[in-house]
Amino acid sequence: MKLLLLSLLAVPLTLALSPLQAAATPEKDLKKQVVLNYGNIVHANYSDCVTAATELRDSIQAFLKKPSADSLAAARKVWVKARQPYLQSEAYRYYAGPVDDADGPEPLLNSWPLDEVYIDVAEGGDGGIIGNVKGYPQITPELIEELNLRDGEKNISCGWHAIEFLLWGQDKSVTGPGDRPFTDYTTAPNAKRRGEYLQACAELMIKHLTDVRDQWAPDQLGNYRNIFEEGYENSVERILTGMIFLSGNELAGERLQVAWDTQEQEDEHSCFSDTTHQDTIFDAIGLQNIYRGSYLQLNGQAVAGPGVRDLAKLVKADLVPLLDAKVDATVENAKKIPVPFDQAILGPIDGPGRKAIMATIAAAEDESALLRRLARALKIDIPEEAAGDVAG
Repeated sequence: MKLLLLSLLAVPLTLALSPLQAAATPEKDLKKQVVLNYGNIVHANYSDCVTAATELRDSIQAFLKKPSADSLAAARKVWVKARQPYLQSEAYRYYAGPVDDADGPEPLLNSWPLDEVYIDVAEGGDGGIIGNVKGYPQITPELIEELNLRDGEKNISCGWHAIEFLLWGQDKSVTGPGDRPFTDYTTAPNAKRRGEYLQACAELMIKHLTDVRDQWAPDQLGNYRNIFEEGYENSVERILTGMIFLSGNELAGERLQVAWDTQEQEDEHSCFSDTTHQDTIFDAIGLQNIYRGSYLQLNGQAVAGPGVRDLAKLVKADLVPLLDAKVDATVENAKKIPVPFDQAILGPIDGPGRKAIMATIAAAEDESALLRRLARALKIDIPEEAAGDVAG
C-alpha cells in the first residue's frame, strides 16, 4: 500500500515538472544568465560612481579649505578621473530604469549644454544664481536641485557639467580648456557663495548616484534589480534598448554628429574641461562592457559572465564577427580623435580631426544597426524612441 501511494504521488509531481522542463530552453537559460550578470555589472559600476563622486567631493573640500592653483588643479584632475565610471554607466539608460525614469536623477547628473550665466554671469562676477544674494540668500543642495532646468532646458544648475564649469570656467582658449583662477574662491565677488555652490553640487551628485546604486543592489526585495531579474525576458529588451540608443542616437548623433555638423564649441559635451574625447571613449567602453559581459572595477577586479555577445552566438552566430569588429572599432576610433575636440571639429571634411570623428560616428551607427538585427533575431521589437528622460 505504501508503495502504491508513493507511485500515485509521483505522477502529479512528474506532470507538474514537465511544463517547466519544456520551458527551460538554452535560449531562456542564457537570457537569464545574461540578465543576472548585467545586474552584477551595473551595481559594480554605480558603486564605482559613488566612490569616484565621493573622492571628487573630498578634493573639492580640500580645495575650498586651502584654495590655491595647485589644489584647484588637483580637484580638476579628480573630476576627469571620476567621469570615467559614470560615462560607462550611460549604457544603462534609455529604457526608463532607475537613473532616467520619471523620478530618476539623470537630468540632475549630466544635463547639457549648460548656460553658464544661469549659474554665474562671469568668473568672479556677481550674476546668476550665485550672484543673486537677495533672491537666494542661502545656497543649499535643495535650492540647487529645485532650480535645475527651471524655465529652460539650458538652465542647468547641478551635475557633472555644473561642477566642470565651476572648476574650469568658460573655455576661451583654442589650445586648452577653461582657466578659472583660484581667486574666484578667495577674493572675487561672491567667492564664499561660489564655494558653497560647488560643495552643494558635489553633495547632490553623491546622493543621486547612491540612490541609483541602491536600486541595483543584489538580494533587495522590491528594488529595481529584483524586478529586473524576475522579468528577465523583458529585461533583455531593456539591455539592448540602452545599447542601441546610446551607440546610435546619443553617441553617434547628439554628441558627435551635431558637433561635426555645426563645428561649434557649445555643441561639444564637456566643453569647459576639453575632455569630450574622454566622454566618447568611455561611452564606447560602456557599450563594450555589456557586449562582452565584463566590467573592470576601480579596484582592479573584474566582474564577468555571459554578455550580449553570448546571446548573438546562440541565436545568430553570423552577427558575432560583425559585432565584434564594430564594438571594438567604436572604442578604437574614439581613441584616435585628436585633443582638444573643439579643434578637431574644425577645418575641412578631410582634415585628420574631422575624419577621426566621422569614423567614430560610422562605427557607432553600424554598432547600433547590428544590435537592432540581433534584437530581431531574438524576436524583440526595439522602440523607435527611447524611454525615460533623455535630455542629458
